[in-house]
Amino acid sequence: MENLRHKAVQILGLSERVLRLDVRYLARGGSWMTLSFVVGTLGSIVTMVAFGNLLSRETYGTYNYLLSLGASLSFLTLSGVGPAVVRAIARGYDNVVPYALRLQLKYSSPAVALILIVSLYYAYNGNNLFAASLVLLAVAYPIADSFHMYKEILTGRKRFDTLSKINNVITAVGAFSTVVALYYTNSIIVLIALYTVMTFVPNLLAYKSTTKGIGGTPDPEEISELRRTSFHLTGAGIIGVIASYIDKILLFQVAGPAALATYTFALAGPDRLKSLIKNTNALAFPKLARRSLDQIQEVVYKRIVVLLLAGLALFACYWFLAPFLFKILLPRYLDTVAYSRVIALAVIITPVSSYFGGIFSAQNMLRATYAYNLMSHVVRILLFVILGLEWQIWGLVWASIIANLFNTLFGFIIWEWEYRRLVKINV
Repeated sequence: MENLRHKAVQILGLSERVLRLDVRYLARGGSWMTLSFVVGTLGSIVTMVAFGNLLSRETYGTYNYLLSLGASLSFLTLSGVGPAVVRAIARGYDNVVPYALRLQLKYSSPAVALILIVSLYYAYNGNNLFAASLVLLAVAYPIADSFHMYKEILTGRKRFDTLSKINNVITAVGAFSTVVALYYTNSIIVLIALYTVMTFVPNLLAYKSTTKGIGGTPDPEEISELRRTSFHLTGAGIIGVIASYIDKILLFQVAGPAALATYTFALAGPDRLKSLIKNTNALAFPKLARRSLDQIQEVVYKRIVVLLLAGLALFACYWFLAPFLFKILLPRYLDTVAYSRVIALAVIITPVSSYFGGIFSAQNMLRATYAYNLMSHVVRILLFVILGLEWQIWGLVWASIIANLFNTLFGFIIWEWEYRRLVKINV
């Protein structure tokens, strides 16, 4: 037994030297993140099966459109607070959290106002369902998202175990509540109300639990950096919120709710894989925040090779499993398999683009963040509009893949450009 333990330590040490990775840290944090991903995936499968088998395509498409519309209208929130909080806590400044929450709530008011204005527009035109749904979503998105800060707090502390436990409980309760609701009703307004409650209440409770014991007067310089980083990252990311939902909003308007339901289920599997990738990259964020640019440059291309291989493995698994999963879980949506398998091609390069984004945020590279987000999201929106209007679902599928390729290319170019510029400044 002792020999096995010794050999395991030797293998870990060798892998750390070759890959320049803290494998033991990744193993500890990654096990919790993997557990959270598994529970989240199971929760998504349960709710997806319930939606796919208990609701018509038209009803589910309309429900999904309202969620997408509400989320896109919340682009005016101070979304950049999250990465700024992770960065502050990773460097030991926990007491900025109460101020960060007040700041985010304050700057959520424009988003709330915008959603309510659109709600009044629908009410004026006699669409009471859309009007009432948007009133509820004004709480579900801008306000509830502010309390989602618990995730950034625990990520900055590297408490992935606690984060996983909280997320698992929220996922299980949310999935159970949704399935029960779908069993008894197909009312869109009831489902929107449930979504609002299950978004707001768990986030609030998790935030209160996570911030117990946080007190003291924050450092003025840290507050200044928090504000600066938050506003800059928000400015860089505003267009990204629109880009995230423009495809669904466009498809609903062009092809109707049934087509949107098909497209949404096609995205479900690849999106879960992307979620796994982002969760894994969250492990690296605290370490990236403490490393110098030279230290990152030494290993960046080794990391990229590993990330591409991981993305390729995930894609291959999904390509072979997708037909069986749809046949077993969503037999009414077998026509979705072809779309879903092609969309999954983007999973190969998503780890790389996500890694570059993590570097820019962790190192507070604001110029790089602006350029990266602006170029990638503008290209994404243009591709969705041009290809989506012309070829609808297939147009959106290929637009997504091309946009991810551009995103990764932008990451390479911007990193090399900014690294050389910043090194010259610091010499």
